Amino acid sequence: MRVHPRRKIVFAWILFTLTLLIIVIRVAIRVIQVTTIYNLPVVDQDLGITSMGEAFFLILGMLIITRLPNNRVGWLMMIIAVGAVNPDWLILASLPTTPTSLSPGLWLILWLNYWLWIPVIFPILLIPLHFPTGQPPSRRWNWVNWLAISLALFFILLAAFLIRIGPAVNVEWTLPNPIGFIPDDVAGPMLTVWFLGVVTMALASVISLVVRYRRAQEIERQQIKWLLSAAALFAVIYSLTGLPSDSSSPLLGILNVLSNLTLLAIPIAIAIAILRYRLYEIDILIRRTLQYSLLTGLLALVYFGSIVLLQSIFQALTGEASQFAIVISTLGIAALFNPLRLRVQEFIDRRFYRKKYDAEHSLAQFAAIARDEVDQEKLAAALLGTVGQAVQPESVKLWLKGGSDNG
Repeated sequence: MRVHPRRKIVFAWILFTLTLLIIVIRVAIRVIQVTTIYNLPVVDQDLGITSMGEAFFLILGMLIITRLPNNRVGWLMMIIAVGAVNPDWLILASLPTTPTSLSPGLWLILWLNYWLWIPVIFPILLIPLHFPTGQPPSRRWNWVNWLAISLALFFILLAAFLIRIGPAVNVEWTLPNPIGFIPDDVAGPMLTVWFLGVVTMALASVISLVVRYRRAQEIERQQIKWLLSAAALFAVIYSLTGLPSDSSSPLLGILNVLSNLTLLAIPIAIAIAILRYRLYEIDILIRRTLQYSLLTGLLALVYFGSIVLLQSIFQALTGEASQFAIVISTLGIAALFNPLRLRVQEFIDRRFYRKKYDAEHSLAQFAAIARDEVDQEKLAAALLGTVGQAVQPESVKLWLKGGSDNG
């Protein structure tokens, strides 16, 4: 049954809103925790990098779906963001003591905690298979999608029927699974075969992108190059985190942070492909999003920074805080908005829309020349030069209509 594209977009907006709300709530909870325990490394990794990565995938996936609701790249990015915001870690972390019995609710949380990383990792592995068209290079590559679905379902079922169950990130305690019948000595070989299937899926996905690259035209090749570079960087760092090591090793913590950072490279590479090579024809929407996101961030930084600075000054001069700091900061933001918006727009155009920026710059120069120049030959030469720079045609000719001779 085919779903109407408009219904897909509505469903995507519902997912987007709920996921964004969960991200905001989780950040607020993490801020409260951090201000209580003063654990700055937790702020850097979990609060900053992870939430930023989720937001990148979520926003970019939503933009792609809005423009092309049938493109699987947008949906894969949306699934990554939705899977990454699962709240099971928060529930397990809030347990006062190690549980000694397994209630139905706790079983459900432990089961979800065991496999909810799959909606994050599997879509990442499948993005190269579908980039940039949203489909595999040909129907012969559809087996990779079916392999991914089979592997995911197998792992989810295996997690439900293990003889013991516990947190995936903490093996210090487990509890007997009331519906489990698969012992560890059987699950181990099954997981080895399963892991080989995942490696096969990942390699096939990357190979399909290489095949697509060899068949593609120049612009599509440039788009693929960005994703290949980002995927290779992420694959190297992520594979290093899986090597045997002490869980308390500082090197493992550094690799986890680098893994989260390199994960950001994937949506950034796709965004660059969209901006520089007009992928999906949503570059104008991305441009506006970039402009106002950067503008909002800068204004918020200036606003709160000025409040802190002015409050410190008032505190030093009068010995108490003053509401004038908020008033002055608000007026300053109002005065800065338009000049800062123009600077941000110029920066983004110069960085990602160079042709458009150069064309506008050439037209502005010609307008200045036309205002001051009276010599017809010099004005014609300036006009031809401006058209050549802005439009870049194969040839340019100027025809001037002669005036009537009344003398």
